[in-house]
Parts: sequence; structure tokens; C-alpha cells
Amino acid sequence: MISVFRSFGFFVASFILFTAVVIYGLFHLEGEPGAVYWTVFGISLIVFCLGLGGFIYESIRSLIKDYKRHGNFWDFLYDFFASLKLAIFIMILLGIFSMLGSTYIQQNLTFEEYLDKFGVTKAVWFWKLWLNDVFHSWYYIGLVVLLAINLTVCSIKRLPRIWRQTFGSERILKLDEKAERRLKPVTMKIKDPDALVKFLLKKGFKVFKEEENGKIYLFAEKGRYSRLGVYVVHIALLVIMGGALIDAIFGVRGFLPVPEGETSDIMLVGPEDRRVKLPFAVHLKDFRIITYGEEAQEKGIKVAPEFREAVASYRSEIEIINSGKKVAEGVVEVNKPFDFKNYRIFQASYGLTGGVSRMGLIVVDKKKAQNDETIHEAVLGRIEVKSGEVTEFKDMLISVERVVLNVLNPDAGFEGDLAPAVVLKVLLNRKDYNVPVVYDPQLTVIAYSQVKELEDFPYVFFMDGFEPQFYSGFQVSYHPGTNIIWIGSAVLVIGMMIAFYSVHRKVWVRIEGDTAKVAIYSHKFKEEFKRNFLRELESLHEHR
Repeated sequence: MISVFRSFGFFVASFILFTAVVIYGLFHLEGEPGAVYWTVFGISLIVFCLGLGGFIYESIRSLIKDYKRHGNFWDFLYDFFASLKLAIFIMILLGIFSMLGSTYIQQNLTFEEYLDKFGVTKAVWFWKLWLNDVFHSWYYIGLVVLLAINLTVCSIKRLPRIWRQTFGSERILKLDEKAERRLKPVTMKIKDPDALVKFLLKKGFKVFKEEENGKIYLFAEKGRYSRLGVYVVHIALLVIMGGALIDAIFGVRGFLPVPEGETSDIMLVGPEDRRVKLPFAVHLKDFRIITYGEEAQEKGIKVAPEFREAVASYRSEIEIINSGKKVAEGVVEVNKPFDFKNYRIFQASYGLTGGVSRMGLIVVDKKKAQNDETIHEAVLGRIEVKSGEVTEFKDMLISVERVVLNVLNPDAGFEGDLAPAVVLKVLLNRKDYNVPVVYDPQLTVIAYSQVKELEDFPYVFFMDGFEPQFYSGFQVSYHPGTNIIWIGSAVLVIGMMIAFYSVHRKVWVRIEGDTAKVAIYSHKFKEEFKRNFLRELESLHEHR
């Protein structure tokens, strides 16, 4: 019983059990933990402590024994890093941290957001343990590096023996009396050696034939390179881990807000909103909120009337600007990112900037409007203005100075409930005027009457349509190791095909008269292959 507590398997099982109980308590348990949970937690903790204590005890004993056996620290260290137990434990830790970072704890939020979501105690510990940015944490990168070292040392240690068995000159190529004692062949009748050669060739074997002292020796082999498939897989995993490390160290993910009609190349990274300049700029040509009704019309499907005005998605038309030139353009939608080189741009959010995307203005001449004879000539025309641009009309230069989306309830304006008021900066005859324009024409007239500096201003502007300016919140991720990971993945598939779909097999035959001794080797499924092969060989003999 004591040996069970000291075993590596018990330690791993107890560690997984304790971790599962902790995760359940942190993320799945509703309300405060009760007596049942704390009882299960205590039992799992005791079991884990027993497993950890037994594992440490056995590990120290084993390390001392191995060190005495080697007598050399570097040989001892070499064997330690080649340990399969070390690889298993590292992969379990990586799996747990990856699960926490991708499933339970949303990454790269602000500390205040963690406080709101998890409470003070959990938020503080998540922050201290780098669980807010697991994949860039020092311990996650360290575990990946340690696994890469383990895989490399393990491959180096085992490769020479496999290479000698597969390609070395000491391989058994002839079933002589010495080899017979080692290979333990079976004896059977063979009438036609040439028929046996054809049979082996048909099975895909490469056959070598030699005659000596009235005896015929055959050596057949196929799948010689299958033993190296596992090393191709190891190389692929190292390439993938290398790409992942490059992403973890040099990769970046941040938030890029771009107002409609404007351009930005400054990305906010991490919970501290660190400003990072992109090597290109994103210009937002147009932003649209897609309702279920519009989506149904585009796709030619039906939607219930009560859902027609509900928001289904949002869409941004963007241009990529590099050195002042447009180098790419495309559309970013929810779940439809846009790729540019090693950068991927996601549609993450949207909102109102508090600016004007388009606002129509009807320009009225005050004097003509006050005269009954010229009132029909009072409307001078209609123009459009927008935030960030200067519009010219007659002898005026007009720009948007200030915007309130809802003069009745400013907070409601940013939620889409619009009752706008705009202050325009107008340059006329080298004099600046602050001209108010309100959504209601009567309120516009009242606002004019209360601004004394507008007494000599010859025009009145009335609002004729208003579209607020939206911004698109893009999530931009940079993954310089992506191509390396794809290469590693392709090599991994090739290695797995070699390792699983090809088998190294050898057949030795020594024929004396009509009697043959046959020895068989198969890297995998040896007994099954031997049984089927001998059965087919006997059928061939009977048929002949």
C-alpha cells in the first residue's frame, strides 16, 4: 500500500484531482462554498499531499541512486532531462495553464474588470500569478522551453540505438546458424524458391537473394524508414514550440479604436493600455450596423417581424495605409477577421464617438426671411458637414466645433437615443462665430436669440438630417510565429503518417532442398503479422 502512495501515477492522479476541485470552487460553484465543498477540498488536499510527499521521497531516493550509478553530474543531468516522467508532468501543467487561460480567465483585461468579475481576493491572486496573461507569463514560456529540452534530449538519447538497428552494418542480413539462435525461426516446406521471392515482392518487400554451399538465403525488408517517423514527429513538435515561443515573446495583441472616416496606427496593449505603434495604419472608410432584417434581405431568407430591427452584426470597411499609400482593403465583420501579413484584425466592438458622421444644414438668410417680399428667396441652399472636415459655402468656412448627442439626456445619447445639438465654428469676413444648431428648428431659433455675438451674423442654420459618428473597436493580433507553426504542423502530419501507417518488417529465409527456415520481425503487431504471413506462405506451398 505504501508503494502506491509513492508511485508517480498516484502523484499525477492526486494532482489532477486537487486541481479539478480548486477549479470547480473558483469558477463553477455558485455562491459561497459550503461544508460539502470544503470537505471534498480537504480530502483532495490530503490525498495530494500524500502523493506529493511520496513522490518527493521516491524522487530523492531515485536521484541519489542515479547519481551514484553515474558518478558524473552531467550524465545524471542528461538522464534527468531525458525522463518520460518529466515530459508527462510538464504536459499536464501546460494543459492546466492553457485551459485556465483559454476557458476560465479572459486574458488582458484591466485590473478593475477582474475586480468586478471575480472579486478582490481572486483578482489579486490572478494578477500576482500572471493568470491575466498566461501565455506570455515567464512560467508558461519556461515550461515550453523545458519541454523542448526534454524532447530534444530524449530524442538524442534514443536515436543512436534505433539508427543502428535500422541502418547499421551490424544488422542481420543472413539467417545463418549464429543468427538462428537469436531469431528462433520456424521450419516449413518450400517447393519453389522463386515463387517465394515473387510472393515477397508482391507483399511490397525489397528482397535480397544469396546462394552459398547449396543453401539459398533470402532477406526481405520493407518500411525501413518507419522507425524514424517518431523523430519526424519530435522535430515537428520542436518547430511548433519554437513558433509558439516566438509568438509568446514577440507577438502582441491589442485594441485599436478607429473613428469612422479617420485613420489610426496606435494600438492599446495589455491591461495598462500600453501604446504600441503599428507598422501600418487602418483607415475606417465606412461602418454599418446590420439588423436581422437587412441580413435576411441579403441572404434571401425570412425573419420574424419582431426581430427585424434587432442588431445582428456590425461591419467595417477598412483600408490598410502604409507610407501614405493604400496597400490593401477589405471588410471586417464579427467572426470574419481581415488578415494582413502576420497581422489579423478582428471586429471586437463599436460605439459612438460623440462626433458627426453626416449632418445636413439648410442655410437661411436672416434678412430675407424677415421680409415677406423676399421670404421665398431666404433659403440659400443645403450643405453637409462632418466632424474633422471644413466645408466651404459662399463666403463662409464651416467646421464642427462641439456635439451633444442628446441635449435632454447626454448619457442616453451614447446609447443611441438621439436629440442632437451642434456648435459650428464659422469663419466669415475674418471673424469667428460659434453657431448653434439644434435638432428642433424652434430650439435653434431660441438658441440664436440667446447668443449676442450672432446679432450681426447674417445666416441661420437649420438641421436637416443627422448621422452620429461611430468608431470601430478592432482587436489586432500579431503572430510572427504563425508560418513556423504551420510548417511544423505539416511536418507533424507527415511524421504521424510515417509512424502510424508504415511498419518496419523483416523476413529471413534459409532454404535447404525443400525445407525452409523462416524468421520474422515486425516493429508493430508482430504476432498478428507472423500468424497471417505463415498462413499465406503455407497456402502458397499447398497451391504450388
